[in-house]
Amino acid sequence: MFFYLLYLIGSTAAFILPTKFSYWVACRVADYSCWRFRADREAVRSNLSAVLQRDHVPVEMVRDVFRNFGMYLVDFFRFGHLTPEKIKEAVRIEGLEHMRGVLAAGRGAIGLTAHLGNFELAGAVLSLMGFPVNAVVLTHQNPYVDNFFTSQRSQVGVKGIPVQRQSPREFFKTCMSVLENNEILALVGDRDFFNHGIELPLFGKSIKIPTGPAGFSIKTGAPIVPGFMIREKDGSYRLILEKPIVAPEGVAREEAMRQMTEKCLEVMAKYIRQYPTQWYGFREFWKHVPGVIL
Repeated sequence: MFFYLLYLIGSTAAFILPTKFSYWVACRVADYSCWRFRADREAVRSNLSAVLQRDHVPVEMVRDVFRNFGMYLVDFFRFGHLTPEKIKEAVRIEGLEHMRGVLAAGRGAIGLTAHLGNFELAGAVLSLMGFPVNAVVLTHQNPYVDNFFTSQRSQVGVKGIPVQRQSPREFFKTCMSVLENNEILALVGDRDFFNHGIELPLFGKSIKIPTGPAGFSIKTGAPIVPGFMIREKDGSYRLILEKPIVAPEGVAREEAMRQMTEKCLEVMAKYIRQYPTQWYGFREFWKHVPGVIL
């Protein structure tokens, strides 16, 4: 209940207060959190050290991860303010033709992103532009928090597919129906929460990466469209949709899964490397932590 009340207070304040002032408050709370929660701070430092490939990480970069996450929450709390007109003002979109081209083929699209920038906003923007977005989401342990997140997504038309509320068979059928209806199945692919992925190197360390995007693509023929919502220095956003990743031909299924997952990881690593302080990991990414982070 405590975290639910925090989210409720934060969302109410962010919804009422001007955006810039809400960002300022979020950054002050982030600064305090960075100072107060040593374990989270050291996890962020460790993750940045791996990305930057150096032992020393400036304290400012660690702090900026907390600040960017705070501003990410402000934007999420303000989903009720989002309109197509505001999106045109605040978001620059690159590569939209990739998503349109994939959906024109009629097999659906697998949207792939990472815990980077504002991944929730990416789905919201596409949904408000008329694209049918269905996001695979983790179930929060607190039902009040879970309902709050579901409500925020529904305000912008994003349908959540809670992975832990269904049996594996039901979850698979739900995802398949999304693609059969020629809609977008959105997945966050830089963290394997359920220990079902394959081991691949990321920034010189081995990590398990989910094979779900590749598996659904091979099963249905739906291409994977990587997309990342990046915050610019002026506070605006840039949504970048990359060229689709398609299943290789003439390759055994297991090898195809590996090749596609490697390509997915490659494009995610590219953006994480470019925007390390917008990669949110308050647990060490190279340690398996089952369950929900937030």
